[in-house]
Parts: sequence; C-alpha cells; structure tokens
Amino acid sequence: MNYRIDELMICRIAREVDASGVTVLGSFTPLAYASYMLAKLTHAPDAPLIGYNAIGMSPIELSLTSAEAAAYRGAAAHWTFIENTQSVHLGGRGLVECVSPAQMDGTGAFNTSVIGPYDHPKVRLPGGTGSPEVVQNYEKIIAYFGSHSTRGLVDKVDFATGGRFPVSPEPRRRRNLLVGPVWIITPLAVLIKDTDEAGFRIESLHPGVELETVVSNTGFPLTAPDEIPETTVPTETQLQLLREQIDPFGTSQFDFLDARARAEYIDDIMGREWARAAAMPDG
Repeated sequence: MNYRIDELMICRIAREVDASGVTVLGSFTPLAYASYMLAKLTHAPDAPLIGYNAIGMSPIELSLTSAEAAAYRGAAAHWTFIENTQSVHLGGRGLVECVSPAQMDGTGAFNTSVIGPYDHPKVRLPGGTGSPEVVQNYEKIIAYFGSHSTRGLVDKVDFATGGRFPVSPEPRRRRNLLVGPVWIITPLAVLIKDTDEAGFRIESLHPGVELETVVSNTGFPLTAPDEIPETTVPTETQLQLLREQIDPFGTSQFDFLDARARAEYIDDIMGREWARAAAMPDG
C-alpha cells in the first residue's frame, strides 16, 4: 500500500462533508480535522466550517501550537459558544459529527465516560461534553476507532454517554430531527446503521480484509450484502494534500497509539513545530 490506514479513513470520512450543512470542529480530533480540511480542498470547497467558534474558517494546517490561531485568522466572523450552539447544534444545521469513543455497541450507544462501574471505574475517560446532544441532532454521525476489536465494539457499553435514538428516518422526522445514518469507521471496515429495527451492516471492507476478520473482532452481530464493496483507497492528489499541506507532522496518527506512545508522539511533534517556527525569518 502507498497509503497509511489513517489516510484511508480520513478520505472515507471526507466523502460525507459537503455544502448542504455546517461541519463544526469540536475537541481536537486530528483524524476528523484532516477529513474536513481534505473535503474543503477537494470536492467541497463551499462547505461551511466552524472551528473554535471561528465562522467560515478556511482550510488550515493541523498543528498542536497554531491551529486555533490559524482558524480565527482566516474566518469570516466570530461567534460565542452560545450563538454557535443555538444556531448550529440545536438549530438543525449540523451536517457531520465525528466522535472517537472508547466503546460503542450495536444500538449505536457510545461511551466516553468510564470503563467499568460508574461509581468505581477501572478507567475514567474525558466524558461527553457536548457530544450526546450533537450526535442526536446532526445529520450524519461517524464514530471512528484506532483499532477494530471486541474491546471497543462491544455487546453493551459500560456506560451510555450518548447515542442516536431514534435512528429510523420517519421517527426522526416526527421529532423534527435531521435524518441520517450512524457510521463506524475502523482500520478494517466501514459499518452503517440507518434503522432502529436492524443492527449495523458492513458497508465496505478495506483492501485485503476478510469478512470473518471483521465479524470475529466485533462484539455485536453484523449483517453483510452478498457482494461487499471494497473501501475506496486514497488518490495521489489526496495523499499529497494530506502529507504536504494538511497534516505534514502526521498528527492524524495520534488516534492509533496507546497512552505512552501518545505522550512521546506529542513531544516529538511539538519539538518539530517549534523548531520550524524558530527557523522562520521572524522566529
């Protein structure tokens, strides 16, 4: 392969971004951010983006030190968090929301709160912040995982931080909610759920992945069509944009590392970013 698996996942997420609604960049999730920038620089130049409450932001380079400043520098306007929430999150304008949970089950419930009992957890996670409301109110919901295993894709989440209920189109319309599916994108496959009655089904397998590998590493039942499509691989143009313009420091690989490796990776990226800044004429 001439691409990394994170690059394939970025390109798949980018396909769901267009100009029909607003995509908001929430907490810093590099893989999702790279997807939004890629869409903006390729098939969806008019897609409206909001990042750090910067309205109509232009594509930026992913950075641990300067992404927020870059978002505001190229924005058309600035909003407060309350204005953003009322106009987009609760206003029926949200298009794509990406979450990176610790667990997700076959109902679409996700867990970003605790592993184990809530009162005495084995691991306490960051929590939901605004994700439960956003996942319920946006049109397209994408959960992505850095690994595909029964530890993350579980029979039942330890704690339901949030979820998308209902999922079926008609019940959502009756509640004045935007209609759209829930996707799970992993290093092995793309899964989709678009009705309450049926569980997740396999939308596509990544190149070289066997059906049984996906089924045996998923903690809930899956269905699949007789002929399963192969996930589209990145083009040379997409790879060039990702590696040279959007994410030259490779921050999107963060979601595929364990805690210790993440700390070392952040230190390395920060060092390279500061070294580049110091080498600039006015650095």
